Amino acid sequence: MTFVSDQLLHLDAQIDRLALDRLPLALDSHPATPHSLPSQPSHLPPPTPRAIKLQGLIKSLSTTTSRTLLSPKRLVSLLKDATIPTHTYSSYEAELYETELEWLLLSKATIQTYGIVLNSLLEQTLPLSQDLFYWDEVAGSYRYTALYSLQTAPERMWGFGREVVNDARERLREREGMGLMGIGGHSRESLLEDDNQSERGEARGKETMSATARRFYALVRNSLRDRSLVEFQRVGALSPFSLARHEIRKKQAGVRKLREMQASALGVLIGEGLSFGFEEENEEWKVIVERAVLLMEKVVRNVSSVESTLDEFEETVFSLDGLGGKTDDDEDDERGSRLSSRHYTTGSGGRVATSALAKQLQEILLKHLPAQAIASRALISTHGRPSAITRYWLPATALLLSSSTILGVLVNRQAELEQWLKELGVTAIDFWTNWIVEPVRKIIGTVRHGEDSEVALMSRSSLKADMKSLERMVVDFAVDNPITSLPEGSMPSPLTDDQIQAVRQAVHEGDLTPVLKSYEQELRAPFKGAIRGELLRALLIQIQKTKVDVEVAISGIDHLLKSQELVFGMVGITPSVLVCVGIFRWVKYSMGKGKGRRSGQRSEEMVRTFRNVDRILTGSAAYRTGERDDDRGGVLTYKEHGLLLCEVHLLREFAKKALPTGVWTEFVEDVEELVDVRRGVKNQFRVLERIRWAYAKWVR
Repeated sequence: MTFVSDQLLHLDAQIDRLALDRLPLALDSHPATPHSLPSQPSHLPPPTPRAIKLQGLIKSLSTTTSRTLLSPKRLVSLLKDATIPTHTYSSYEAELYETELEWLLLSKATIQTYGIVLNSLLEQTLPLSQDLFYWDEVAGSYRYTALYSLQTAPERMWGFGREVVNDARERLREREGMGLMGIGGHSRESLLEDDNQSERGEARGKETMSATARRFYALVRNSLRDRSLVEFQRVGALSPFSLARHEIRKKQAGVRKLREMQASALGVLIGEGLSFGFEEENEEWKVIVERAVLLMEKVVRNVSSVESTLDEFEETVFSLDGLGGKTDDDEDDERGSRLSSRHYTTGSGGRVATSALAKQLQEILLKHLPAQAIASRALISTHGRPSAITRYWLPATALLLSSSTILGVLVNRQAELEQWLKELGVTAIDFWTNWIVEPVRKIIGTVRHGEDSEVALMSRSSLKADMKSLERMVVDFAVDNPITSLPEGSMPSPLTDDQIQAVRQAVHEGDLTPVLKSYEQELRAPFKGAIRGELLRALLIQIQKTKVDVEVAISGIDHLLKSQELVFGMVGITPSVLVCVGIFRWVKYSMGKGKGRRSGQRSEEMVRTFRNVDRILTGSAAYRTGERDDDRGGVLTYKEHGLLLCEVHLLREFAKKALPTGVWTEFVEDVEELVDVRRGVKNQFRVLERIRWAYAKWVR
């Protein structure tokens, strides 16, 4: 909810409390004790059908958390359904209860109108900050200034041409009028000459359109020459950039003036509008309702008058009938607030009738508020940023002029474009299948330790088979040459089973001593050993041993790869995953621009809003005056209060998306203290500092 919704809920609760206190008094027609409840409520007459109808309308006007603000049409419809009579009731007639119900209904309708007016002004004021930012950006860059001059050139040329044509038309009318006057001066004498009169009529009738067109063209040319000379004398010494900057500054000043006026209107309505917190018990709440309605009407009717200053606007609002005049005490009021020092002339004898008050509310909703919205839109269109047509007519024109060429290219290359689209689709599908689905499937297989997912440089049984073959070759060689396996000095004898097992064990450990001994002996007589075959046999065994050694090394690498298989799978899928994530984020960002700012952008907006709030507080005259004192300082003006409300409204909108739910409630309490001007500007600045350090975690 916005601060407008909170304000309406608070005011509606106050009205409900007043209804509970005041309505029972209306049931007692005896004037003896104004604050005593009826002594015999059981003898009260039953409520009339109109009273029941008014009660239903009051319930429809009540504010709830789910429905805080009614539409203007709905509110006007409820006021018309009330059918409030034009006559006033005596205080002690039977209709007194209905009169109190009418005042209660009008009070709730006033609260709804108050919310509608506040919401309308708020919605009109907030976009003006973006317009000011736009003009600041355009004025601060030569490139943007030149672009603005080019964008608005057709509009300026159209305006200049229209002025020239209008001036030529005025000159043509003046000449025709002078000619008719001359003809009329001789018409009386010419009446005596019938033949001459008819001849003149025929001559005037023969005047052709071409002659009129020639005269008009000559007048246009003269007007163009005169206006060009005047414009040259006026701005001939200025460059086009200077002229554009001057125009930008004028528009910027107009937007700033409108923003200040609407902010001042917000401050007036919030500070001087509706407040039922009475200081005295006998204060009349109906006077506050009347005054609030009159204040809203005057504010809405005068807020778009940018020709007047802020002081003139405030004086106009508060000096009108029904709001009293300025007293001597107002000169010493730090804020300029007249709520506490002004006496309102409307009393019990001169109170506006309920029917007139209902009519006044309907006029605000149906006449004054729409007229103010139209005037505000007209001012924004005049001083605000150029329209979309003005800003984008250049690229739109370029696109329109090149549309035939683009269309021709598309038609001539239709087959190629279709082929490109098909290849793009096939590439995307293959990329997804080969680089996303398959790697993920392999990773899942690795996690499950599947047989098919293991990385291997060699088959699982290759090393085992080669080792068995080497073992058999060495054992057979040792059996055929037992002397090579026996210790030195031993007598030749066949190998026992234990000795054969020892040879087999040595082969597993890589020891080929029997083969190497025979190899060394055969090398002494290589030709003889080659003929017998022992040398060749020893050489082949060593080749088998080399093969086994290579396979052992490869097996070690194989085990290393298997131990890091999951890592390799994750590394292999990382590039494709990064590509997919980048594409997904780009698509999400492109499609979600209008759905809200990201968290970082919201934090930046909140920091910028805090800066604006700080500038409003520290730049106020009340803060500068209070620096010399030790008290709470002065209070903000209406304009400063309205600007503060706009910034706090933005701050609440940003914080609603950035803060957790529990923290949001505390944040709302703090910002309510921040906009309370009765606390003084120094206390408001302390609240701002508290908000900064308390919610710095979500603002950074």
